[in-house]
Amino acid sequence: MADICDPIRVKLNDLEVQLANTDKFIQEPLERGEQHPPRPVLNPEFTRLTNLVRNARSSLQACIESLIPSTPVPLTLTLTKFLCLAQSDEFVFLGSNTENDEPYALIFAVDIKPSAIGSIPVGVLNSKMTLVGPLENVEEGDEVLAPPNIIWGLNNAPALVSSADNLIILVVMMENDNGTPQQARTILEGAAQAKLLTNVGLLSTNVIDRQELVNRIIAEMDGFMPAAKFGFPSQDDNIGPIQELRFSQDELDHIYRNLGPLEKQLFFQGDFAKYVLTFNLFR
Repeated sequence: MADICDPIRVKLNDLEVQLANTDKFIQEPLERGEQHPPRPVLNPEFTRLTNLVRNARSSLQACIESLIPSTPVPLTLTLTKFLCLAQSDEFVFLGSNTENDEPYALIFAVDIKPSAIGSIPVGVLNSKMTLVGPLENVEEGDEVLAPPNIIWGLNNAPALVSSADNLIILVVMMENDNGTPQQARTILEGAAQAKLLTNVGLLSTNVIDRQELVNRIIAEMDGFMPAAKFGFPSQDDNIGPIQELRFSQDELDHIYRNLGPLEKQLFFQGDFAKYVLTFNLFR
């Protein structure tokens, strides 16, 4: 049965025929008795057709995917791996770290879709901060699997996402010294939820946009960071700034069409430490 992708298929077939009938190299004439003949020169026409075929195949794949119904299904988001590229400098002797890291992550998740009974987003009342870690004895070069966790859905089970723009995921990267990770989770969750509640009306009336809402939540969490990481004799350290883990609607549709899970990474750097966190979103 014909579909809207047929013109691309026809074009791709023509290009593949042209490519098959085109020499890859330009053959240079050889002189009789030549001991070191010149290397063959790549045919520019072969290169041009190769690029056109590659682009046409990508266009056809995208067209085929667009025909698959994009029906929202419950999704799960989890933090899967910590990769340590450099340790923190909390304990350094003769130029070397003498104590391994104990990293952990705090991830705030909310869906700001307005509820059916008013302008208060459903997720404001059900948002949560997930604590992942702390891990023990992490050294430079280690890639460590994260302990089991579910960042989304909010009830620790797969859940629908109203839209990519309505989903907000904020990630805090921390190094545990003498602070209390659970205390940090509670304080930063409260800060994020309070700022969300006081600004959601401005969002619903278009006084601020989504990015400004995200910026204000992050700023509020930053303001409570000293209390969140307090410890004695040494506090926990936040590794770099708070970051948003952002998904596009195309990425969600890719998963809805059952074309596979989506893996994303965030890079954190601070206090001489460098980490890459890997996340997995799947149906």
